[in-house]
Amino acid sequence: MELKLALKTTPKYIKILATVGITTVKDFLQYFPRAYEDRSTIRNLHELIFNEKGITATKGKILKKSIFIRGGKKIYTINFVDTVGNKGTITIFNSGFLASKIHEDKRYIIVGKPSINYGKITFSHPDIIETEAPEEPVTRDEEIETRNLEEGPMTKVPITTSQVPDVYNSWRIFPIYPEIMGIRSGWFAQKIRSLMDRVDTIFSEYLPEDFIEKFWLMGVQETIKQMHYPSSFEKQKEANLRIFFDRLLRIQLYALINRNTYQLNKTNMEHEIIDWEVIKEIVATLPFELTNAQKKVIKHITENIHEPKPMLRLLQGDVGSGKTVVAAISAYYTFKKYGGQSVFLAPLEVLANQHYKTLAKLLLPLWLRIALLTWSLTKGEKDKIKLDLAEWRIHTIIWTHAVIQEDITFKKLQFVVIDEQHKFWVRQRAFFKRFWAPHILQMSATPIPRSMALAFFWEFDVSVIDELPIGRKPIITKVISEKEYIKLKPRVLDHINKGQKVFIVTPLIEESEKLEEVNSAITEFENMKALYPELKGKIWLLHGKMRPKDKEYIMQEFKVGKICLLVSTTVIEVGVDIPDATIMVIKNAERFGLSQLHQLRGRIGRSDIQSYCFLETKSKAGNIGKRLKAMEETNDGFKLAELDLQNRGAGEILWTMQSWESDIPVEILSDLKFIEKIQEGAKWLLEKYPNLKWLPGLKKYLEEKMGDVLA
Repeated sequence: MELKLALKTTPKYIKILATVGITTVKDFLQYFPRAYEDRSTIRNLHELIFNEKGITATKGKILKKSIFIRGGKKIYTINFVDTVGNKGTITIFNSGFLASKIHEDKRYIIVGKPSINYGKITFSHPDIIETEAPEEPVTRDEEIETRNLEEGPMTKVPITTSQVPDVYNSWRIFPIYPEIMGIRSGWFAQKIRSLMDRVDTIFSEYLPEDFIEKFWLMGVQETIKQMHYPSSFEKQKEANLRIFFDRLLRIQLYALINRNTYQLNKTNMEHEIIDWEVIKEIVATLPFELTNAQKKVIKHITENIHEPKPMLRLLQGDVGSGKTVVAAISAYYTFKKYGGQSVFLAPLEVLANQHYKTLAKLLLPLWLRIALLTWSLTKGEKDKIKLDLAEWRIHTIIWTHAVIQEDITFKKLQFVVIDEQHKFWVRQRAFFKRFWAPHILQMSATPIPRSMALAFFWEFDVSVIDELPIGRKPIITKVISEKEYIKLKPRVLDHINKGQKVFIVTPLIEESEKLEEVNSAITEFENMKALYPELKGKIWLLHGKMRPKDKEYIMQEFKVGKICLLVSTTVIEVGVDIPDATIMVIKNAERFGLSQLHQLRGRIGRSDIQSYCFLETKSKAGNIGKRLKAMEETNDGFKLAELDLQNRGAGEILWTMQSWESDIPVEILSDLKFIEKIQEGAKWLLEKYPNLKWLPGLKKYLEEKMGDVLA
């Protein structure tokens, strides 16, 4: 049925609902409450407690309706009497529609927050539910003394026991919905209540019966009903768990199907015994010693390379932990052992350039030919690189994700490295699947808590580099006020006079920079020029709206020392390697999550020189100060990610992943047993129903939410 017809509402409301993706009755019934009110206790008026918080329910018979006008607005006054003779009043302001639903001599359950006005018990704009339940008088020994607050002395009246109607019992826990552009919670409650009898025809169970029984899940139809009008809080909790079980199950199935589909391909590599001498050969050329964590990851990757199915591995490690070196060693091993080509993908051109310089130092002396392919190259330059790739004259290529649009072929692609993996996803892997499904190593400098890694990245084997290179000093971090920020000038000049460099970072929360955020950086740039007149010509500005060539020029000038103080937005969050940058000031640090602050902080401290990060904030007090204090106390990105998960939710950590369910509550994402149960369920389903065969309902459900997973 058409949504407008089902809701009996206006085109205006239909348009508003469409803005949040509600276009069908099924969508509407999946708009769940944000909270619930317990309205289960129906009291007579003399039993009400007026200083208690929350909502109260009473029951009464309407005596009289009246209307008067004040200030051009209609005020409806409706008098009622409860079941023991106490009188009360309902007031409704300027809502003839609500008042028209209330009729004299009928009985209603009145739900709201009572007050006493001029001696009268009053409910303003309550929820009103009609009831025709009979009332039975009790015996005379159950009489109580009561009176109407607006009438004279107490009189004895018999108590009547109100038989609460069955229809109300199912609504005694009342749903509170998020408002949308002026559409109030009560409107949603009313409309959804009117659709409850259609749930069984609109929804059908898409999970097999034996699965439902095995994992103790509530059925989908009952889940929808209990989510809106639960019969008890226990049932609501059970329904809520089914909702989040389904959300995470579809992610797990999606990941597992993707993994199985990708790994159906055999690698075009002979699976010989591992040649550790090749690894030793490149390690011997390094001007530094590998950490134990790096050595462990190299072992895992090398073992994966020798397996008959392509590798899917996620490598996590803080900024500066040496992930690129690990990837370079693995690329070299692939080339030496099998003659395989490698690809390094970066999200930004500045990062692609950084990788090119790093890999050139490591691999060119070992006779590997390396190339950089970006949009800024001419067509002739691109065509030459493409030809060399196809004819195996280039062994390792670095490019940005945009180049995936290009018509590119390889002679023998066998190893792919995707940096900052949260900025890439299925489309990129589908591209590489065309080339014999090479091994894929995805790297991330954003630490992800173990429970979230299991929930969102199950298709990958996960490795962690949890050590910094030998000789690195922990960055000293300090939360400062605006006044203290100005007082940093002597320290900043001292570091610059020693040939070191300084970052000033202005806030940017979103991935794409908006004009006002760029203007914020421009304002700070002008402030810095005024504060440091002695650095004339050595202070510069960097933001995401600049052309790639301009950004590259500025970073190069900063690296060689012609610029010593760089004011920047978070465009420097990934990829910039300036070893002698030793001070960073992050303005309005409270606007960032801890994970993003930690990633920004990783731009400094990349040498054996002591580095300092200052978090400027307008207030050190309260929760803001407490949260930022964690940055002073630890340099452990995984601890900070756990705190972000608790304080700001999964979206703060997975902020660029638009397709995933990052709104799942912290208590769910932190529950390892619950997530492991879902993983068990995903495995069980695919073992019993390969590729979801014979489960068209589940396949359709997955494709509605996440696209064609079986394509």
